[in-house]
Amino acid sequence: MKLKNLQKRHLLPALALFIALLSTFQLHAQSRASGTINGKIIDQTMEYVPYATVFLKNSSDSALVKTSVSDNTGLFKFDFVKNGNYFIEITMLGFQTIYRERLNINSDRNIIDLGTLQLKSAIRELNNVTITAQKPFIERRADKIVINLNNEISAGASIEEVLDKLPGVRVNPDGQISLNGQNIQIFINGKSTPLSMDALSSLLKGMSASSIEKVELIAQPSSKYDAGGGAGIINLVKKRNHNDGLSGNVYGGAGQGKYGKHHTGSNLNYKNKDINILLNPNYSFNKYYFDSKISSAFFTEQGIPAGRSFSNLSSTRDMRTYFPNLGIDLFLSDKTTLSLSGAKEIQQLTRATFSTSQLSDAGEKLLNSTQFSNQVKTKIGNFNTGMHLQHKIDTSGREYTIDLDYFNYLNNSAEDYTIQPYLTNLTKLSQSILEQKRGFRSYSAKADYTQPLKKNSQLDFGLKSSFVKSDNSNNFFDVTGSVPVKDASKNDNFRYQENINAVYATYIRTGDKLSYNIGLRTENTWGKGKQIYTGEVFIKKYVQLFPSIFLDYKFNKDHGLNLSARKYINRPTYENLNPLVRIVNASNFTQGNPDLAPAVGYNAALTHVFKNSLFTTIDYSRVTGDFTFFSAPYSEQEIVSTKPFNNRYTQYLSLFIAFNKQVTPWWYTSSSANFNKRSFKGSFEGTAIHNIGMLNLTAGTYNSFRLAKNFTFLTLVRFAGKSQDRNLTNDPYTAVTAGISQSFFNKKANLAFNVTDIFKGYKNSYVQNSLLINQRIENQIETRIARLSFTYSFGGSIKRTKESTSANDEKKRTSINEN
Repeated sequence: MKLKNLQKRHLLPALALFIALLSTFQLHAQSRASGTINGKIIDQTMEYVPYATVFLKNSSDSALVKTSVSDNTGLFKFDFVKNGNYFIEITMLGFQTIYRERLNINSDRNIIDLGTLQLKSAIRELNNVTITAQKPFIERRADKIVINLNNEISAGASIEEVLDKLPGVRVNPDGQISLNGQNIQIFINGKSTPLSMDALSSLLKGMSASSIEKVELIAQPSSKYDAGGGAGIINLVKKRNHNDGLSGNVYGGAGQGKYGKHHTGSNLNYKNKDINILLNPNYSFNKYYFDSKISSAFFTEQGIPAGRSFSNLSSTRDMRTYFPNLGIDLFLSDKTTLSLSGAKEIQQLTRATFSTSQLSDAGEKLLNSTQFSNQVKTKIGNFNTGMHLQHKIDTSGREYTIDLDYFNYLNNSAEDYTIQPYLTNLTKLSQSILEQKRGFRSYSAKADYTQPLKKNSQLDFGLKSSFVKSDNSNNFFDVTGSVPVKDASKNDNFRYQENINAVYATYIRTGDKLSYNIGLRTENTWGKGKQIYTGEVFIKKYVQLFPSIFLDYKFNKDHGLNLSARKYINRPTYENLNPLVRIVNASNFTQGNPDLAPAVGYNAALTHVFKNSLFTTIDYSRVTGDFTFFSAPYSEQEIVSTKPFNNRYTQYLSLFIAFNKQVTPWWYTSSSANFNKRSFKGSFEGTAIHNIGMLNLTAGTYNSFRLAKNFTFLTLVRFAGKSQDRNLTNDPYTAVTAGISQSFFNKKANLAFNVTDIFKGYKNSYVQNSLLINQRIENQIETRIARLSFTYSFGGSIKRTKESTSANDEKKRTSINEN
């Protein structure tokens, strides 16, 4: 099926529906309540204050009427305010609470502009030391958890390292990131990144956390987001500035584990009334080791031991990442903004691997011993560009946005490997070169419209269309002789293309006590894969509905309850559909599976909030056809191949408790615990498997102590108990991180030093049960790293440009495993 036909069949009818709905709502605007109250919040340095909480209350009895939060420019606004007398209360941790009274809404005065309101810092003298309250590390909101990064936790660290410290987030050494035990997407400034096992891990390792202001953990995305979002979204929001003129920061640092590493970069922002330009060049060098021990036990179909193999792999890797990106906002009018963005990632990865393998029979008699060496040089080139158009139709909140995106990913890898068997003599068996090419292109477009309705409600709806093409090839050359010879019997080429069209609508109502969000998304998917050498073709076509509902009820100022439920889909990554072999060592391969079907998930969560400090969540998920990796012999018994299959279902039940509080003006604590259990059912090689799981506890506590004016000490302790995840049983571990930070030059400069995993307690070891093969894998990676970093800001912090978000779901599926 060609793209043109797909557009006629799916995109054009959806576009017609969108235009019809848009016309209907423009012709039938609803009546609105009479009043509006707005203002802008700044601090003592004349900087805008985002995320301040603003309460609108009745003057007669102080009853809460509405709640608002200031945006990135400090603006807040109350629409649809009924006639009456009110006052507002503005609170922000680290600042004194302020009030504005005698606000009267009537037929003669239905718009009240409070102008600029200034917050003053809450400062307290304690034993001759000035202690200033800080912005909370963790903020809980109705639809997400916001982590406000600070220099103590982010200075000198990569984004990937920071993510692994956050509540509910886990980063495996292979780059796989999960939130509350579920798969996620990674966004930067609301825009998806190419989330791949090695490409994303390399990108996040190469990006400095010094440029990130906050991290948003969105465990339950609404129907407005792509249904392929898995269990949630992690959005990285870059630092920003709202003042006209030139501003920015420069940063750099160095670290030392077993090997040295360093990074440098800057954020430069120029803004005036017509244009905003953001330039962010970033460079990093990271050398590290990744060692593995793989022990495999083989069994017959009757469960009788048939042999054993053991591999010991040592790997040294160095990675250089250049990541310049440019964003431009054109303020075409007071109501219209056109944003253009582009980013180019250039990455060079070299890997030197040496491995020894031994194969024994059931009687422990040595059958084969092999040495494997591998030299890999990989060049990665990513380019993405996008356009985002936002037009505000009027001041009531009616607006529409249009996004266009193009993304191109190219990975060229050359592997030079040698295999030498040892029994009674030293004879070289083979020396080969493997050239791998992995390409991916995505074109996408989406449009969204917001229509305010009466009674503090609104309707959002929109549509999206995307087209993806991926091309992957393996070319083997035998160089045992004097002349390289192409080995056509091992070569392969896999191509895949996919079209997804979607339409969604959400109804949102905000009440004094009860607020809710109800949505429905429809997605039509068509995909075609082909193995060029064999001619094998597979086609996938399906249409699915994805409803979602979110309810939030406030009992009083101390207690609140939030309920969410939704359906979502986990589509296979393009790499997991790719059947081409990836070589780990002489006895271990990995592959994709073109027969994978998408997994459909259902999730429900109930959260109780107490005084905005204690959060308790019960979460349940069931995923039908979940992806589970099994290992089996590959052509010969001494070689093991691991690839994904669909199981029958996976269930996940958890109790998550988080406590976040500014205990004293100089001590902030954030602690969390997650009790969870995961079970699954499936079959492999005709044998049924039912794993009831085990109760697991993961916990962490972050504490920040301001010991003197501008001097801070932090500690972070993280524990993960023994757990079962599908057919994996993970070992427990405990990791401890500590650091200090000193700011000077009126807080424009910061010098930080920290040490991660001080006692080298982190473990990534597990047992994989594949019935015929039982494998124990112990990965040893560089985790204890000392870092020193410096950051200097001028002219304020950084303003992000608005970026197109239409290609989010497609990019996250470029998942590639790093061997």
